[in-house]
Amino acid sequence: MRNTHYSRKQRQLKYLVKQLNDLLEKGDRSLKLEIKKIAAKIRFLVSQLNGIVSTNRMKRILGGMALLIGVSFTNTASAQYFAYPVTNPFGIVPGYTNTIQSVNLIDIDNDGDLDLFTDSLTYAGYYSIATNFNYQENIGTATNPNFKLPQLNPFNLTLPTPDSSMVKMRQFVDLDNDGDFDILSNVLYYGYYGFSSAFRYYENTGTPSSPNFIAPVSNPFGLQGSSSDAQFSSIGDIDNDGDYDLINMLASYYGSSWEFIENVGSSTNPIFSTPQGNIMSLPSTYGLVLPTLVDFDSDGDLDMIFGQESYSAGEFRYCENTGSASSALFSPPIINPYGLNGSMFYSAPTLELKDLDGDGDLDVLAGRYEETSYFENVGVQQPVTYECINYACVDPGTGNGTYTTLSSCQTNCTAPVTFECDWPGNCYDPGDGSGYYTAYADCMLDCTPQPTWDCVGPGNCQDPGNGSGNYWSLQDCQNACGVTPTWDCDATLGCIDPGDGNGLYASFSGCQANCNSTSIKDTEINNLKLYPNPVNNTLNVSSDKKIKKIEIYDALGRVIYTENNPSSTINVEQLDAGLYSIAIIFDDNRIVKKFTK
Repeated sequence: MRNTHYSRKQRQLKYLVKQLNDLLEKGDRSLKLEIKKIAAKIRFLVSQLNGIVSTNRMKRILGGMALLIGVSFTNTASAQYFAYPVTNPFGIVPGYTNTIQSVNLIDIDNDGDLDLFTDSLTYAGYYSIATNFNYQENIGTATNPNFKLPQLNPFNLTLPTPDSSMVKMRQFVDLDNDGDFDILSNVLYYGYYGFSSAFRYYENTGTPSSPNFIAPVSNPFGLQGSSSDAQFSSIGDIDNDGDYDLINMLASYYGSSWEFIENVGSSTNPIFSTPQGNIMSLPSTYGLVLPTLVDFDSDGDLDMIFGQESYSAGEFRYCENTGSASSALFSPPIINPYGLNGSMFYSAPTLELKDLDGDGDLDVLAGRYEETSYFENVGVQQPVTYECINYACVDPGTGNGTYTTLSSCQTNCTAPVTFECDWPGNCYDPGDGSGYYTAYADCMLDCTPQPTWDCVGPGNCQDPGNGSGNYWSLQDCQNACGVTPTWDCDATLGCIDPGDGNGLYASFSGCQANCNSTSIKDTEINNLKLYPNPVNNTLNVSSDKKIKKIEIYDALGRVIYTENNPSSTINVEQLDAGLYSIAIIFDDNRIVKKFTK
């Protein structure tokens, strides 16, 4: 909401300009004094609005009158201030993308308003991902946009098959000067050892109002891709010779740099020269940088504004062209100028600067993953007010926030208590109402640590109960927590491994040499039957006494199977071929027999 005082002055200025035009058309010399008085009023109002109203808007109001009466409004270029962003306004439905989101505002159908292109991923298989053109026609007006539901790849736009590129930064520009918009894209590929990139060009063979794009061409007009860098470029007539040039940013894991690629061809037949680095005082940057060339300060030359990632957040950086339209010289970057703030972004935003609401100044549309953020240019910084946005008190920048003081906003901007599982067994309230659970008990119920295991002693694996164990499975722990075999001499079984590493003998042969044991002689042994022997899959045990327990030992005397209160059939299918001993244990004695599998 703009200051009504300034709005009234603008209306007065428009009325005076109309009056003056009417008087000049009459050509009556007797009106000379009245014309002089009105011209003086116009100059006074312009001085009052200087720094308040943008240059573009002032030009629209005054027209040729500015030159006629000697009005100067060169300082109005700085009259811009951006409101706090609104997410996905005007019916914007950006497509899903797991990378940065390309954003383009362009009157693609030549109906006088700006339409929107973003990105949208589709999956055709595990490794097949297509980054589509996500198109929304503006079915509103140039001053009140309303974007239609998305349409994928309109105007015969196609994607190469297969297309393994993950990022596509697109620019709509009449590169061949035939009166319609073509498309020049930077495409980025991820590899095991870094980035690679290329240019992709879609020529429009249709008309300004009925576009038709032919199949894309890679690296056209002498442009070169890179096998080791990401490339993001912006296009504009940076040397003011009537054709489009490129400012190109190169980024790798080792740093980033800038280069100027001049068009040495013509406006109808572009030919791009070898890139030139270290010119125009291009700024020092790091990481991925997404540049935009635009006359940001309305002084007739191209400035540069770009998004950059900074410590896991985004930021805006503005480099004013302090040279000229034909000989650019960029100043050191100003971070987050004119109220722009990228702290709500998790990475470098992509930027499109256009007059989206038709009020004569440049607004900003920023793209990120699955959202776009609209920063309205409100002209000048408005009175500080506060609005509760996502349970945080922020100044919307428009002067019409609900609260006039920060304390009153904070009193009414309390986030509900919610809970999030931070790590197993620990639920916390994030403090901004964004937790997945509304009840602590529900969070803790789902926040139970998964079983893990630690080796606490030879052959002894235990779950610590808090998910911090070194092994995800019991088997992995047991494999790593083995016990060195040792042996004891058992009067019944002979040499056996106690399984805890504490046996008297370190070798089986040493135990056998000192252990002369014999099988139990029992009067009831004839009542015990073990069959078949050799056995295949099922071993049968029968006795006229109740069997309390059975234990099966391998040839080294290690217990490999135990069963309490066994049935008369024992499944030994899992045993390898070999010689085994089985101990049949009763309440008052035990009997050992051998069997072969």
